[in-house]
Amino acid sequence: MSKKTVAVIGSGAAALSLASAFPPSYEVTVITKKSARNSNSFYAQGGIAAAYAEIDSIKAHLEDTLYAGCGHNDLAIAADVLHDGKIMIQNLLENEFPFDRNEQGDVCLGREGAHSYNRIFHAGGDATGRLLVEYLLKQINSKIELIEHETAADLLMENGRCIGVMTKDSQGRIKVRHTDEVVLAAGGCGSLFLHHTNDPSVTGDGLSLAYRAGAELTDLEFTQFHPTLLVKNGVSYGLVSEAVRGEGGCLVDEHGRRVMAGRHPLGDLAPRDIVSRVIHEEMAKGNRIFIDCSAISDFKARFPTITAICEKAGIDILSGKIPVAPGMHFLMGGISVNRWGETTVPGLYAIGETSCTGLHGANRLASNSLLEALVLGKRAAEHIMQKPVNNSQYQTAAQTVVFEVPNTEVYELQIRMTNHMSILREQSSLVELSNWLHTLSFQKVNVKNITISQLELSHLWQAAKLMTSSALLREESRGAHFRTDFPQADERWQGRQIVHTKKGTKIRKNGGIWRNESFTPEKIAESLFS
Repeated sequence: MSKKTVAVIGSGAAALSLASAFPPSYEVTVITKKSARNSNSFYAQGGIAAAYAEIDSIKAHLEDTLYAGCGHNDLAIAADVLHDGKIMIQNLLENEFPFDRNEQGDVCLGREGAHSYNRIFHAGGDATGRLLVEYLLKQINSKIELIEHETAADLLMENGRCIGVMTKDSQGRIKVRHTDEVVLAAGGCGSLFLHHTNDPSVTGDGLSLAYRAGAELTDLEFTQFHPTLLVKNGVSYGLVSEAVRGEGGCLVDEHGRRVMAGRHPLGDLAPRDIVSRVIHEEMAKGNRIFIDCSAISDFKARFPTITAICEKAGIDILSGKIPVAPGMHFLMGGISVNRWGETTVPGLYAIGETSCTGLHGANRLASNSLLEALVLGKRAAEHIMQKPVNNSQYQTAAQTVVFEVPNTEVYELQIRMTNHMSILREQSSLVELSNWLHTLSFQKVNVKNITISQLELSHLWQAAKLMTSSALLREESRGAHFRTDFPQADERWQGRQIVHTKKGTKIRKNGGIWRNESFTPEKIAESLFS
């Protein structure tokens, strides 16, 4: 009997969680466009959130997730993921994953923005993502094929079903792989903006590939900007984790004034969208913003990654002040999936940041993303294992695949997206951007002749058009989507999603999302856990 075949696009925590869950009887191929360590997960400085402490609970974790998500979370999936995530954390502890511990051997639990308890598991101080990726790579069965420096160019389709993937290697050679299932785990689209925390290889590929295949994309207007990237002289050097503020760091201007004082009850640990807007507002006034970390003892030992970034930028950490600015960090929206990671296209799954499960709502709660990656990766693998082997024989001609490549540069796209689609948005500005995006001249390039940079530009252009359309349609402010011309949340938009497919755009009511503003997170949690 033939083995079930699975192709996985990407090599972050979600992809590796999925790959490590398969037994040797499955033929699994993990394909990544750079090295296996080029992913957003690898650079994750934060940690993994889970209700582990005795005083904490999944109910409290859910309340915080719903509060941060501003009434746009899928309730059932959020409760589900947080429950399974706690179990996965316990498994990691049992398998001696190197979470940070104190001198007594107890796990150190950190706290980040909008969390009501210390529940963030860290490893290596601020190197959780790197250690998690290395751990998962070791868990992968020796039978699993890991292919580096190969780019997914297009998904193979037949009669509405995804039947495999077409790739280009570093020499430009095309390869066609027919598989029973394809899993997209290619990350988000941070490269659409000048300042971002994403690995340079993350260029919206998963979103564009799924859209070309006919899948639904949703919630693309919800783009989270991390408040604190180390930015010096206009150059972004990397992320300064929220954990720095969790350990006692505070945001100040050049005169030492605390800029979050009186702006939110949680102060420096307010939700990311709020902190980002405050910093943006201060910078618009001409004020430079810093993280004052002078109150943190032994900073270099606690934050070795951030210390290295500071050294690279020529920042003296002993001065106690790190210059920061907001940057694109995480896409809450993505390819619409169910609790198993299935898209609306048969044979196609999506997991991690490239997907939209509904866990994050309109604004992701800090350190919920690695948790989601671990849970959905494992779940998707379990679901695939329950499906029968597809023994169909397929023929797909590579020469029929054509891409539209706009006549512009990535830098120009980044400038315009940063100017019109970042932290503050407004109708006339969005219309200007939309008109530019939709009137760009382009050339049609056959997959055989297209370069990797042209392919990435094509993917980014497609993502930009869909995101801008979503931001224009949602005439309210909710979470990470802030319209200066509609600065309040509008109950008419409550629980409504903007959904894009090749056939067009629609606005739908999601039954899993809160339907009543007066139904508070606390009441929701009580109903789920009573």
